[in-house]
Amino acid sequence: MAYSMAMSPGFGGKPGLNSGVGFNSMPTPQSSALSERRFLSEVELASRWGMSPKTLTRWRGLGRGPVFNKFSKKVAYPLDGENGVLDYEKRHLYVSTSERVPG
Repeated sequence: MAYSMAMSPGFGGKPGLNSGVGFNSMPTPQSSALSERRFLSEVELASRWGMSPKTLTRWRGLGRGPVFNKFSKKVAYPLDGENGVLDYEKRHLYVSTSERVPG
């Protein structure tokens, strides 16, 4: 009901100038770089590493694991770039149980 009312013509289908919603038709270099950046959800990363999503939740609370972004209540892990998931995986390679791969 609320959705149909908000989208009906009587309630103004376009955001106002000061609504905080931006519709810039020309992407800036910074915005296009962010839109090209790939992220993994908590469930996707947990599945990739064969662990429970709750382990990632616990790691975030302890300050362990890869860096992450928060989009409101959603958590996303950047795949590429410095400190991304791929970089984190490279930094945690081991030759044996006592020795990391030189990097």
